[in-house]
Amino acid sequence: MPQNGEVNTRFGVYKAVCCGAEIVISQGATFPDCPNHARRITIWQHFVTHIEYRRLWDLAGGRTKQRSGSKTTFMDAVFVMASFTPT
Repeated sequence: MPQNGEVNTRFGVYKAVCCGAEIVISQGATFPDCPNHARRITIWQHFVTHIEYRRLWDLAGGRTKQRSGSKTTFMDAVFVMASFTPT
């Protein structure tokens, strides 16, 4: 898993292992320090895959139909997707 100061090799949503702080970082950008633990080693875990991004964008854009009475929001979907570890 990448650490602060390293160059990112793939775009994505990452979560700090130390406290769960989340960032979106593009390929080629340098991983930052954890916003909650500055000047300490931060390990960043990638937690949303490309296929999941498409589903999230469709949900956010209203292109995915929800069941009648469903109150699922984009942030709910992000929370659910965060529980999956890419293989």
